[in-house]
Amino acid sequence: MPTLLAQHLAKSYPTPSQPLVVLSDISFSMERGESLAIVGPSGCGKSTLLNLLGALDRPTSGRFELSGTDPAQLNEAALARFRNEQIGFIFQDHHLLPQLTVLENVLVPALAAGRPDAGATARARQLLDRVGLSDRLSHIPGELSGGQKERVAVARALLNQPTLVLADEPTGNLDRSTAESIATLLKELQQEQNTLLIVVTHSESLAAQMDSQRELIDGRLEEVAGSR
Repeated sequence: MPTLLAQHLAKSYPTPSQPLVVLSDISFSMERGESLAIVGPSGCGKSTLLNLLGALDRPTSGRFELSGTDPAQLNEAALARFRNEQIGFIFQDHHLLPQLTVLENVLVPALAAGRPDAGATARARQLLDRVGLSDRLSHIPGELSGGQKERVAVARALLNQPTLVLADEPTGNLDRSTAESIATLLKELQQEQNTLLIVVTHSESLAAQMDSQRELIDGRLEEVAGSR
């Protein structure tokens, strides 16, 4: 069985007249080490799809499994543990905690298991060194550039060695040069960690670095012509 399996995922929301269908039939699979770019216009449902794949929302119908587990079948406590252990999130706006240092922000995923142990702290330091921020461990987010904040977010997403990393417009707020460096770093780390990587993006250059590309059209994922 594939590491990630989505079968006929659909998501709709009730309205006074009739349901608003956002996703109608999403089916695809991925193995560890593979990367996928999802493109499409604003409002087409990309964020909704990421929420389903990140186990932040439940599908109206269809099935999603990651490492053989269907998160829709888990209770709230088990679901929170599943998200924390299996999925890493990288957001366009970083979502760093302003009162915490760079090192503390990267360690946030480890807090779910209590106080971070020496192993988690060592891994956080290694990741921050890998993303070029070993000299910024004690800085707070307000003292960082946009590109540096995004590097912190990348390190945080990888702390627990997740099976799946989801990136929502990770270079959307960055200048071209910084965006290209973040894109290259993200792909390198994904391959080193042998994780699944799904990126939602409007950036053609970022999408081109992924193993394959799909466009979200009318609630379905379609292969992008010419993608690998």
